[in-house]
Amino acid sequence: MSKIKFGKGFEKELKRIKELHSISESQLQELKHIEFVKQYRNAFLHSSFYNELYRKHGLNINSVKSLDDVEKLPIIKKDDIRHCVDDLLTTNRVFVYKAFTSGTTGSPLKLYRDYQSVCKEYSYGYHFQNTHGYTLGDKVISIKGDLDKDEIFRFDKSLNTMHLSSYNLNEKNILKYYELIREFQPKVVKAYPSSLQILSTELYKKGLELHIPIAFTSSEVLHDWQRRIIEKVLQSKLIDWYGNSEQTIALGQVKDDLYEDVPLYGHIEVKENHIITTGFINKSFPLIRYQVDDIIKLHCGSSCVRCRTSRILGRDNQYVMLENGQQIGLLDHAFNFNNIKNILAAQIVQKVPGEINLNIIPDSNFTHTNKAELLKNLTQLVTEDCKIHYNEITEKEIIRTEAGKFNLMVSYLDTKEKDNTTKEILKEIDKA
Repeated sequence: MSKIKFGKGFEKELKRIKELHSISESQLQELKHIEFVKQYRNAFLHSSFYNELYRKHGLNINSVKSLDDVEKLPIIKKDDIRHCVDDLLTTNRVFVYKAFTSGTTGSPLKLYRDYQSVCKEYSYGYHFQNTHGYTLGDKVISIKGDLDKDEIFRFDKSLNTMHLSSYNLNEKNILKYYELIREFQPKVVKAYPSSLQILSTELYKKGLELHIPIAFTSSEVLHDWQRRIIEKVLQSKLIDWYGNSEQTIALGQVKDDLYEDVPLYGHIEVKENHIITTGFINKSFPLIRYQVDDIIKLHCGSSCVRCRTSRILGRDNQYVMLENGQQIGLLDHAFNFNNIKNILAAQIVQKVPGEINLNIIPDSNFTHTNKAELLKNLTQLVTEDCKIHYNEITEKEIIRTEAGKFNLMVSYLDTKEKDNTTKEILKEIDKA
């Protein structure tokens, strides 16, 4: 159990988070001022990266006295820190854990987390899920890419959780998944939206339904059409969470069409085509005024003390479609296995079922070994039934959205609401 894993730290954090949800907006704002100044001074004094950066901008230890001074600080982007990540640390590397971003642009970023940030992260997540009906010890199904192609399931007795492989989730194996879930009788499923959508679609095609009372999704944009399919086939109440691997932002769904940021997790500055984030929970690897290329549309009457939104745009994980109609998601995992290196960016483009273009922007250190490893990883995901055309391109050739962003996956196929199976399910839901 996580209570055992984190001990008194978990209990203490949980108590603190509960109290934060009960205070006034003015009290929360005051605490945010304090946390922002503490994080700035921590970075200035103990991080060689920030000390050099801030001195270059004419700042000193006393330059920031509250959030009112936020715009004195320069904005940092992923590419600004990619090759000097270790210099951001405020502590020795022996006291931190290595992690990576999801790689939704095909180029994961190395990160560091300490024990306290992991404990805080879990405590925020648990508090959110607990308010929606989950309690430690409840039976859970997890479909989050934790298992590879070699196994379909693994049971974690300590958390009462059955992990199911997202890579083996297809028409061929759907009856195995159905029997495993039906026999286990979980109260909760935790998964990526794309995994639950594929599970629900394949069950529907077989005329099968499950009853899992609560579904928690995260890590991808959840579309309304996905929610409708998942809730129908799994007979679940679906609750979504938005966050990032960098631990700088977290918003939880509080109503069907409303998300709210969790108190004192960080600070958010909402811009037209991106958001600027500052994390408070990770003192060892501070990210201050860190740009995230997702878009938040503020809810009417919302403030960034308690930021509320009904729309989050970004990290839209599309699928590769095979010739038989099977959809393969979680493509970013191909870039994470064995820490694929020396790629500046990548994009997967599909125009024909069963065929994809893998477009890579290599850096000067990219090798034949890097290429072979990447192609091996991607082939494992999409299977050998899918032809992969490898291309090395320039930044000008990347396909971008109207907002100037680029996604890892670009599909010119009708794989969403216009997909026949999807239309059929939605039509049935509308009739009910």
